[in-house]
Amino acid sequence: MHTVTAIAKSLGEVTLIALVLGAGLPVIFAAGIRLWSAEPAGAEGAAARRGSALQIAAYVCFALVAIAVFLGIVYVAKDFISHSFDIQLFGAEPPKK
Repeated sequence: MHTVTAIAKSLGEVTLIALVLGAGLPVIFAAGIRLWSAEPAGAEGAAARRGSALQIAAYVCFALVAIAVFLGIVYVAKDFISHSFDIQLFGAEPPKK
């Protein structure tokens, strides 16, 4: 029974991470695009000046996605970085000499 519980827990963690990173990042990026393209209507339907709060929110969305992508690349390359530069990231063990 312990094995089934451990497998279910691990599967739940992987599923949660997949939903956050696999579906969450594209949703955040899409929200940034939507906020970026939002143009409030002015008097008589003319386009008004874009709100700076919407632009800031769009920049925040784009920054979150860029940071997540950068951290993903660094996580994949953590062994190379550890071996080449002797910098341990994400709790990596130091290289054995």
